[in-house]
This record gives sequence, structure tokens and C-alpha cells, in this order.
Amino acid sequence: MRGFNNLPKASDTFPTLVTRRLRLRRFEPHDTADLHACFGDEGAMRFWNFPTYKTIAETKKRILVRLSKTTRPYDHLAWAICKRSNGRCIGMVSYHHRDVNNRRLQLGYIVAPKYQGSGFGTEAVRAVLDYCVGALHAHRVEALIHPGNLASTRLVERLGFRCEGGPLRDYWRVGDGYASVLIYALINHGR
Repeated sequence: MRGFNNLPKASDTFPTLVTRRLRLRRFEPHDTADLHACFGDEGAMRFWNFPTYKTIAETKKRILVRLSKTTRPYDHLAWAICKRSNGRCIGMVSYHHRDVNNRRLQLGYIVAPKYQGSGFGTEAVRAVLDYCVGALHAHRVEALIHPGNLASTRLVERLGFRCEGGPLRDYWRVGDGYASVLIYALINHGR
């Protein structure tokens, strides 16, 4: 893991994370249309554990309102992935299912299709991973990935995650069906 000297503390106000090309910040109401580019896109959502939202209003109701409310940083936290060049929201990255006692949590992320393949996902996940290890003292970080999601598999493997098992059959309920997942994990040996 990289150095953690400039990371905000877990007890600080909402932690804004800055990378070379991105600014990860709290969600704001003006992110609705940009967020719908992710959660309203069938292709982007094909590996998620909930259905695609049909309208911007549905995205606002089900996603944005939940993400922009006061967060519970000891359980989960979600960031808007924004380009530093123009401030536009291009996706979301979060940690969730945090188990403080066992110093374990899971990561989730999505990038709008027009920005996929440019390294933005890797850059955003790396920033949140550094925060989780440095500020939250996570020892084990997991990512549950659909077996067909090769782009996500490559992303976490670039960051040092290893496949530990699966597929766990019918792990997620998606609409009227079920989806299987692989378990990827990164162990922070320094903690």
C-alpha cells in the first residue's frame, strides 16, 4: 500500500479524496443525471445485484437520495467519482459491510459506460482502498464480482486482489432471478 500521511481520519467530516485526475466527494443533487448514466444503463448494470433504473426520477429516489444523506462511516460510505477537469460525476465507489471487529469490509464501484476503459475506475478504487487501509485500518478488503465481469476482475487484480473462491451460486437476487459471484480479497499484511 502507498503512504497514508495525507489521508483524512475516519472521524473527520466527509472525506474528500483527490487523485491525479479525480476528486471523490459526497454526492450532491446536481449529480442526478450523471448518476443515471450509470444506474440507468442496462450494460453498466448487468453485473449489479439490483435492476436498472428506468428514469432519472427513479435514480434520484432510490440512489441519489440514499447516497447524499448523512452517512454511517462505521458501516458504509459512498463517494461520487468526479473528473477534476470539469467536476462532472462519472460514477460511484463505496465501501460497505464493514466489520470493525474483524477489520474487514467490501468495495463496490460503477463507472458510466462512456468513461469505462480509461483507468478512472482503477484510480478511484485505489484511492478508496488507500483510505480504507490507512484511515479505517482495514486488514481485509473484499470485492464480490460476477464471474462474467472481466473488466472488474482485471481492475481488482491490478490492485493486488486475488480470487479466493466461488462462484458462490445464486448469491445475489436480481429481479426475479439470481446471480453468482466470485470472492476477491486483498489482505493488508502491514496491519
